[in-house]
Amino acid sequence: MDDTAQYQPFAGKSALVTGGSSGIGAATARLLARQGAAVVVNYRSDEAAARRVVEEIEAAGGTAVALRADVTRADEVDRLAVLAQEKVGPVDILIANAAGVDGRTARPGPLLKTPRSQALQVVEAQLAAFLNPVHALVPGMIDRGDGGAVVAVGATLARRSPEGFGALSMSKAALEAAARTLAREVGPAGVRVNLVAPGLILSSLASDVPEHVRKANADRTAVKRNGTPEDVAEAIVFLASDRSSYLTGSHLLVDGGTAML
Repeated sequence: MDDTAQYQPFAGKSALVTGGSSGIGAATARLLARQGAAVVVNYRSDEAAARRVVEEIEAAGGTAVALRADVTRADEVDRLAVLAQEKVGPVDILIANAAGVDGRTARPGPLLKTPRSQALQVVEAQLAAFLNPVHALVPGMIDRGDGGAVVAVGATLARRSPEGFGALSMSKAALEAAARTLAREVGPAGVRVNLVAPGLILSSLASDVPEHVRKANADRTAVKRNGTPEDVAEAIVFLASDRSSYLTGSHLLVDGGTAML
């Protein structure tokens, strides 16, 4: 039986998912829509992929629109916020999923051999991808007085830095600090800010991860498998919902229990 008509905790609400055209972002957009939200699927370059996500949502009876913006550019995000309100109404939920950089910029390598400009670009892009949507959307959540939710997508490597991932580790650690600070500042206004920290997730971004690395990672988890975008989406949507109304400033690991082993 289709549970869409039975469970609609986001009915009457709208959500914006940055980087929503693939992977964790696309899975989150689909799940939010299935549970009643009108969803803005933000993308930077792959319009066709974003439109496919929208078509999937609409085919399942949901509401969604694809809107382009480079979230590292404040001017584009400000325009995105205006368009989002025109298309789906005031945004109640922000899913800050986009990292702001691609695999070429954030390619692995020893920190001392990574050009300083490249490492700084990774950190700056991640912070811009979070702060630009926050500045564009959170003041409206506060002004409306109806609460709101922000969920940032970090990574386990923010706290357990594997060799060769220094720039990404720094960027995700900076994101965690920004999310915690924002949670404290906007909590009194009823806006909650939380962060999920996935481990290795088998999304399109991990397509170049060798099979032996995937197997080794799965073996390190307590559940003996790698994570999927849908696994992370479930955690994100929980944090965006009223079921987590007493959670803010939290750091939710989605790593199959790896951190405890």
